Amino acid sequence: MDTPEWHKKMAEFAGKHGGITTPTKGFYFVRHGETFYNDAQVIQPVMGSQLNASGKAQAEKAGPKLKDRKFDAYYASDQERAWMTAQIIASHCGRPVHPNPDLRERDWGRWAGRSNIDLQWAESPERGETLEEFVVRTLRGINAALENGDVTVVAHGGTFAVLLAVIGHPLRRPEKYGARVLDNAAPMHVTPPEGDGAWKVEAL
Repeated sequence: MDTPEWHKKMAEFAGKHGGITTPTKGFYFVRHGETFYNDAQVIQPVMGSQLNASGKAQAEKAGPKLKDRKFDAYYASDQERAWMTAQIIASHCGRPVHPNPDLRERDWGRWAGRSNIDLQWAESPERGETLEEFVVRTLRGINAALENGDVTVVAHGGTFAVLLAVIGHPLRRPEKYGARVLDNAAPMHVTPPEGDGAWKVEAL
């Protein structure tokens, strides 16, 4: 897997703890819209990070892309940036939004407020989560959401990194899709393997 070493560790931890155990025919995933901290390239706090004007516009643009898709509800991180994104998207679709704290971004402890350039994912921030703790919690959140059938998960870039590790995908997308792992408020469709195939992750 052509991916950073810390992402390979995520995959190891995911395998160790069972990976995705809830049967699924597929689901949608949306990262939250842009925040001040995203724009400033700063590590976000556990709470207190809301969408900026661009983030709200991104969420508004994502809503119509999901409007006619087949799913019953949203399961969202209860951190403001993800919760606000889910609420804006849901205003286009009329489906309920349910909070799930296990879908939160990694708790960076005392690293919050630092630059996120060259963020050391493999290290353990003081008063924050280790990489393994984050992977275990995220798996719990994803599996719990999938127990509800056809869903859209609204969470974070870190959540998506764990998801990619679980299903054996590299962190970076092919060059034709751009260099970023996942753009803000960009809906993705995740589908399980058919036969001996692989998981698929496709932008809407």
